[in-house]
Amino acid sequence: MRPLSSTRTGSPRAGVPRRLLLGLPVLGAAGALAACSGGERPVVRTTATPTPSSTGLSVTLEGAELELTVGPVVRVRSADQDMTVLPIGVTHTGAGPEVNVGEVVLGSTASMLGDYRPLRLIDTAGSRAWSTTTSQSVFDPLKPGGEVTLYATFGPVDVEQVVVFVARCGLIEVPVLDDGDPQAPQVDVKAVVSQADPLDDLREPVGLERYAEALDGSSAGLTTEEETTVDVASDVTFAVDSAELSGEADTVLTGVADTISGYEGGELTITGHTDDVADEAHNQTLSEQRAQAVADRLGALTDLTAWTVSVSGKGETEPRAGNDTEEGRQANRRVEVVIAPTGGTEDGLSRSSTSAEPPPAEGPQGPGGQGVTVSGGLGTIHVSLEGVTRRDGLLLAQLTVTGGAGGSITPLGAGWFDDPGSVLANARDELAGVTSLLSADGLTLLSSADRVYPVDYLLPGAMAHRPLTELDLLSTLDEGETTSICVVWPDTGEDSVVVDHPGDGLLTYPWRLTDVPVTEG
Repeated sequence: MRPLSSTRTGSPRAGVPRRLLLGLPVLGAAGALAACSGGERPVVRTTATPTPSSTGLSVTLEGAELELTVGPVVRVRSADQDMTVLPIGVTHTGAGPEVNVGEVVLGSTASMLGDYRPLRLIDTAGSRAWSTTTSQSVFDPLKPGGEVTLYATFGPVDVEQVVVFVARCGLIEVPVLDDGDPQAPQVDVKAVVSQADPLDDLREPVGLERYAEALDGSSAGLTTEEETTVDVASDVTFAVDSAELSGEADTVLTGVADTISGYEGGELTITGHTDDVADEAHNQTLSEQRAQAVADRLGALTDLTAWTVSVSGKGETEPRAGNDTEEGRQANRRVEVVIAPTGGTEDGLSRSSTSAEPPPAEGPQGPGGQGVTVSGGLGTIHVSLEGVTRRDGLLLAQLTVTGGAGGSITPLGAGWFDDPGSVLANARDELAGVTSLLSADGLTLLSSADRVYPVDYLLPGAMAHRPLTELDLLSTLDEGETTSICVVWPDTGEDSVVVDHPGDGLLTYPWRLTDVPVTEG
C-alpha cells in the first residue's frame, strides 16, 4: 500500500445544496456523542436540555451513561481573528463509573504527541474537514451525578451546517451560527481561548481524499479534489523486462479507462517507473516504453481526444520504496496515471474493475444488522452495523461494538479494527506512528474488485494522512459493555455495502459484515 500524491485543501463548491442530513443528527440507535470535563471549571454552564439549535442525546461511554447537548457551532472573533466554538454540555446520570470524556472526545496527551486530534467537523458538500484547534489535553474525570460543558475551538467555518465527528459516540449534524444570533449560546470568548490555547496551524480546513486498492494488488487509486492518481503494477501489466502488455493488462486498464471516460476532458499524465536491477540507461528506456504502451492502450479503450496527454519515463529515479527487498522492488515497478479533469474530480472514486467478486471471508461473516462475534487471543467482541447514510459522495457509519464473553481483553485498536498491513504505517504505507496501531483504519469496504479505505486527510506539518474514523482506540471493553465506532468512507454507489476487516497482518482478527443497507441522507 503506497502513497500516490500529495493532499489538496478543498474549498466549498458554488451551487452545491447543503441540505439537512436525514440520517442525522443521530446516526445509530444509541445516540451520537460524548462531552468533556476539564481541569478548570467550565466557562459557561448548561443543562442537558437541548435548545432549538442544539441536539440532545443519550450515550454510553466507557460504561457511564451520559446525557448531553451538542452545538451549535458559533462564529466568534478573538485577537482580531475569526474562529468558531463548539459547546458540548454533559450530565452524568449516575449510572456507571466516572469517565474521562475529555480525553476521549478532545484528545489526550498521547494524541497531542502523536500529532492528531479526535474531534473534527465535516463539510460533506465541500469534502473538507476541520480538526479542533484545542490543545488542552489534561482533563478531570466526570463523576456520577456531575455535569460540565466543554467549549472546543476551531478555525473559521464558512458553511451553514457541519457534521461533528465525536470519538466513540457518533456523527451529529449541527448548524453554524453567528455570535449574536438569537439561537446561539452566549460564549465567553476570552475564557474559552484561555482554556483551549488554540493551535493556529490547525485553523484551516483540509481536503478529504479517497484511497482504494485492487484486491489482486494490480493497482491502487487515490482521488483528491483536483485529480485521481492510479498506480498500475508493472508486474501485472507487463512481463519481466518487457514493454509488451500482458494478457491481464486490460483487466487493470479497463478500470482506468472507465475513470477517464467519466469526465469530459482535462490533462492526462502517464509516467513509467522501474526498480534498479538493470543499469540506469536500460531502466530509463524501459520506463518510457511501458508508459507509452499504457497510453496507447488507454487510447484504444476510451476516447482521449478531449485530453492533453503527456507520456514520460523516470526509470529508477523516483522509487516508492527501497530496492533492497523484493517487496520494495515490486512496488517501484509501476506506471502512474494521473487524471486531472478540467472541472475537478467531483470526489469520484477510482475503480480497478466492476466485475470481480470479493474473496471468501477470512473470519466470521454475517449480515450487518445481525452482526458477528469475533474471537481474538483471549478476548471476544460482537460487531454490528444497522445501516450506512449516503451524503454528498460520502458514506457515514456508526458501528456498535459489545464486549463478548470475558470482554475484549486487548485494546480495541490492537487487532480488532486497525489496518493490519504494516506496523506503525497507515494504509498508504506512510509512517503514522502509534495511531496506526490504535486507529480504526482497517475498517474497509469490499466493492467489486476493490478494497476501499476510510477517507483521509493531511494536517499541516503532518508526516502521514489520518483516516476519518476513530484514532485513539486505547480502551478495552468489559463483557456486556457497548461502545460505538464511527467511520466515513467514499461513496461506492451501491445500495448495500460489505464491511471487511482483513486478516493479513501480525496481529489481526478478521471479520466481515454483509448486506449493510445504504440510505440517502
